[in-house]
Amino acid sequence: SRKRTLATTVFAAALSLLTFANFGHAQSMDSKTCDCHKQTDTMSNQPSRAYINAYNVPSTGIALEGYSPVSYFTEGKAQKGSPKFTADYNGVTYHFTSAKQVAQFKANPAKYEPAYGGWCALGMAIEDKLPVDPTLYKIVDGKNYLFLKNAKIDALKIWNDKNESQLIKKADAYWAKVSG
Repeated sequence: SRKRTLATTVFAAALSLLTFANFGHAQSMDSKTCDCHKQTDTMSNQPSRAYINAYNVPSTGIALEGYSPVSYFTEGKAQKGSPKFTADYNGVTYHFTSAKQVAQFKANPAKYEPAYGGWCALGMAIEDKLPVDPTLYKIVDGKNYLFLKNAKIDALKIWNDKNESQLIKKADAYWAKVSG
């Protein structure tokens, strides 16, 4: 049991270090090589909507980087939505591919809302809020679990190599703590 706890702690620390090592590009680049500063300057006049109700939402307030939460279920793939088709739920704005998807979402938003507020499911299982690649997901028992993927980590692969039901229990417990 102590070995398992130590192994989990080491795994969590390694995953956190690897994850956040890849997000420092904006700080290390000057404004001539990265247009991310221009985007920040453009949005600075708008109030941030990040971390609404503990959800993983950028300052724009658009969840899932604009991907439609309905498409994961109805199309079996991640599809970019359009600003023409939007709906809000729990203070978060979602984009959809059609008016039909908006109606589906509004009829049962909890069905389509991503698990853990859109944070990485593996991150929740190791008690950390990790960003996601919205195209990397898995539907389990009617829930959409999203995962981190970068040059060093494929969280879905790690998830699939472990005991999924145990990971979900751990992630559910941690989400209950951090979602307020």
